[in-house]
Amino acid sequence: MKKYELMAIIANDLDEKKAVSQVKESLADKITEQKGSVTFEDFWGAKGFAYKIHGQKWGYYVVLQFELDPENLSELEREWNIDPKVVRFLVSKVDPRAGDPVTQAERVKEMEAQKKEDEIAEMEAETKKAASVKKAKSEDAASKTEEKDSEGKKDAVDKKLDQILDDASLDL
Repeated sequence: MKKYELMAIIANDLDEKKAVSQVKESLADKITEQKGSVTFEDFWGAKGFAYKIHGQKWGYYVVLQFELDPENLSELEREWNIDPKVVRFLVSKVDPRAGDPVTQAERVKEMEAQKKEDEIAEMEAETKKAASVKKAKSEDAASKTEEKDSEGKKDAVDKKLDQILDDASLDL
C-alpha cells in the first residue's frame, strides 16, 4: 500500500455540516470501499475560487491522507470524476520520509505565533536602536562639554602665562 494525499473541493450547494458528511460519503467511504484506509482528515471550510468552476464561486475544501493499493487508485479517481458533489480534486503521492501531517488550523496558529515573534523582535530592535542613538547623543554632548572645559582650561593657562611674561619683576 502506498500513501496518498487528496485535496478536494466539495460543491457549495450544501451547508457546512452537510459538506462534512458529504466528505465522509463521497471521499472517505469510497476510499474504504477500495480497501484503503484514511489516515488524516482536515476540513478547511469554505474558500473562494480564483475563477468560476461550473458556475460556482466557492466551495468547501478538504485534505485527506490515505493508504491504498496503486491498482485501486484509478477506479477511485474515476468515481470522484463522476460524483457531482466533488467539484475538483487532486491526488498526489506522499513521500514516505515526510513527517506527520499538520492541520490548517495548526498552521495558521504557527504563522500567527511567528508573526507575533517577528513583531516583538522588530520592536526590540527599534528600542535598542533608539537607546544606542540616545547613548550616542549623550556621549556627543559629553565630549562637547569636555571640549568646552578643556578650552576653558587652556584659556586660563594662557592668561597665567601672559601674566607671568608681562611681570616686569621677573627677569626672563
